[in-house]
Amino acid sequence: MKVNGALLMIPDEPVRGRTPPPWFCALSGLERLRAISQGLLPATPLGRLLGVRTTHVVPGAVTLTMPAAESSLGANGQLVVTPFLQSALEGACTTALSAGEVAAPLFFAINPFRPARAHPGNLLARARILNSSRFFVFAEAQLEDPEGRHIAHGTLQAAIRRVESSPPPPPDPLPLVEEPVYETPDPYLRSFPRDLGAAPFEQEDGLSILRRFMAGVLAGTMTEALNEMYGLKPEEVNEGHVIASMPASEWFCSLDRKVSSAAIAGFGELASWMSAVTLSQPGTSAVGLDTHFRFLRPAIADGRRLLAEARISEIAPGVLQSESTIRDADGELIAKQSGATVRLDASQRAQRRQREPERILATLLFTDIVDSTAHAERLGDAGWRALLEEQRTAVRRELGRHKGAEVDTAGDGFFARFATPAGAMAAARAIRSATQKLGIEIRAGIHTGECEVDGNKLVGMAVHIAARIQSKAEPGEILVSSTVKDLAGGAGLRFGERGEHTLKGVPDPWRLYTVLD
Repeated sequence: MKVNGALLMIPDEPVRGRTPPPWFCALSGLERLRAISQGLLPATPLGRLLGVRTTHVVPGAVTLTMPAAESSLGANGQLVVTPFLQSALEGACTTALSAGEVAAPLFFAINPFRPARAHPGNLLARARILNSSRFFVFAEAQLEDPEGRHIAHGTLQAAIRRVESSPPPPPDPLPLVEEPVYETPDPYLRSFPRDLGAAPFEQEDGLSILRRFMAGVLAGTMTEALNEMYGLKPEEVNEGHVIASMPASEWFCSLDRKVSSAAIAGFGELASWMSAVTLSQPGTSAVGLDTHFRFLRPAIADGRRLLAEARISEIAPGVLQSESTIRDADGELIAKQSGATVRLDASQRAQRRQREPERILATLLFTDIVDSTAHAERLGDAGWRALLEEQRTAVRRELGRHKGAEVDTAGDGFFARFATPAGAMAAARAIRSATQKLGIEIRAGIHTGECEVDGNKLVGMAVHIAARIQSKAEPGEILVSSTVKDLAGGAGLRFGERGEHTLKGVPDPWRLYTVLD
């Protein structure tokens, strides 16, 4: 974004999201991650920046997702996934903690297997603990692209330490979380125009390209996405040697008020890549083999600029080795990086064909719990989490029995797809019965329509209509569109008239029906 001709970086904007409150560390690590995954804590600044979300938590393992969005594209056309993978590893390590403990990253390694491309849908990181003791915890993670391909592997070793001062006890119940609404999307949802023009990397050496980029004459040719996202600025560019800076912004905070090691690793990777570019020749590309980070001390999010100095040399024909240091504004060494890269002839690399978006016809079911806030206040934090886990287990059991596929879950709501309207309505009735046995009611909305497959997600007007129908349902009610009613003819179901309704954001009124017992 440009204001009065000057490029405005994301870290220049007021920070969004919040780090957890002091009582957060009074919970066990497992309870912390569950509170995050269940939406009982506000999104962190780093989560708002990159779109990272914790979707599944069990003892010793977590699953995280992040959109494979163009906002994370590097100038080589590949996604920078290091911060996401490390976030998943830190999450797994956190599940090993007792109350009053934190996991301090010491050593992180990543091995990329294939390029991570921008694609509709989410990247998926599955991390698990391999070993833990009173003092250390070691975890590994696998990274999948939206097509389910294994694209990278990572490991993390962290030290288990006591927090500096005893945290206050958590409130019971946890206070209600109201995420603010902004006039502009979160950074990861924004569009970053990218005009490759004459494909400079095929015609010029990398050192010349970087120097012209520093001079401001290649704006729009090299992608500005990551530069804007990280506030990245090349300070000095020479052959085999690059110095770059990044602000120690609150945008890079995650579970505390320090710059997260995930953001520092991402910064170090970008600086290392720029140093590799200085040795590139027209028609060649650099492919990373491995990258290793050692974290030496935390960086305070004080807004001053961090400096990364990266050096790279060709240790064998076509094989490059990089060494980087990252220091804070006072010159204190906070991290070191090393890695290996190979140079390939770009013309010999396989070119991926672009796929047309797939569209399918599906029946969509949305459910949520009625009066969830009141239940949480009545049961307290621990009781509500336990009940929510029981309800989720019951919902997933009924989805499996009725051949439904879970698309998404957020807070106490579910989004699932079915092949037929009859299957969706049978599942909704079974879910309603199962949750009533737990002392809670749901409301459900069902619609059938054509959707676009977006990785593991579904998008389109049909999804929007189904969600709006669910919002119109009364407690315990299964509300369906006229499309569902018409398609379910002959299934032996009875419907009650609910009249015409205006659905927010949907053209024309829709006639809705309630499913009768």
